[in-house]
Amino acid sequence: MEELAIRFLNEEGNPVTQEAVNQLADEIRNHYCGEAWLALDEYGEEDFLAVYMEDDWVSLSFNTWDEDGEAHMYQPVNPKYETSREDAPVSIGGQTPVCKRNALDDLDIAAECVLYFAKTGKLYPELQWEEAEYD
Repeated sequence: MEELAIRFLNEEGNPVTQEAVNQLADEIRNHYCGEAWLALDEYGEEDFLAVYMEDDWVSLSFNTWDEDGEAHMYQPVNPKYETSREDAPVSIGGQTPVCKRNALDDLDIAAECVLYFAKTGKLYPELQWEEAEYD
């Protein structure tokens, strides 16, 4: 079995196994996931993918830092709502609204994004990703 790129899954001490990642993907596909946190370091402080789910919508945000220590957040572009600025019925952390443009309404694709990140530490290549704009 291949080794996973992530070293943190949801909380310290939680086992980071392929089985746990597969279970998370199944929970996303079956509407059982509220939120998840996958990180490349064992404390969840370095590059990470945050997952928030409400109803049939998923907000994914990849957070990383550049060599100057500046934070950057990337979100997927939903091809069905590419030009929409309307808010999706999901937010980041229950607080920050996400546009339909940057939220996924395809639970299978959202699960694939999580599986790919867990395995590679990279963003799912079948979607376009863009840096979040802050007002």
